[in-house]
Amino acid sequence: MEDFDTPLKGRIASLGSEVRFEDYVPLEDERGEAELAETLRRQKSDGAQLIVLAGETAIMDRYDIAPRAIERAGGEVTCFGAPVDPGNLLLVGYIGDTPVLGAPGCARSRKANVVDWVLPRLLVGDPLTRKDVMAFGHGGLLEEILERPMLRDEGNR
Repeated sequence: MEDFDTPLKGRIASLGSEVRFEDYVPLEDERGEAELAETLRRQKSDGAQLIVLAGETAIMDRYDIAPRAIERAGGEVTCFGAPVDPGNLLLVGYIGDTPVLGAPGCARSRKANVVDWVLPRLLVGDPLTRKDVMAFGHGGLLEEILERPMLRDEGNR
């Protein structure tokens, strides 16, 4: 299986930080939700300063398994969704003062995306609010990139 988080790990390393814990939790049902909640609690108690949730697919909606697990672990989801592309399926939450970043699928890409905007702030302890994330929408779209499978404007090729 391809290591999908290599670009994400690279982003973290480029900001002078490192991935210290990695866990795999299958999120197929309520058992996965309970296991993820327990993993989140354990990572927080082990001293994680930022928890990143990155999977094979993005968190699809506010009531998906991962957001429910954050709440089950005693946390709160402060923002789901971002008015930018790529990265509209971003999730930001907190368990106490520990931020939880639900990385959208674009976090696997080396191209600039919303993770490049939120990761530095979260790593330095700058709490992100829904208002902060919604402010990214000024303009809304990142520069069109030719590598995108479906360009919005055929004239951009």
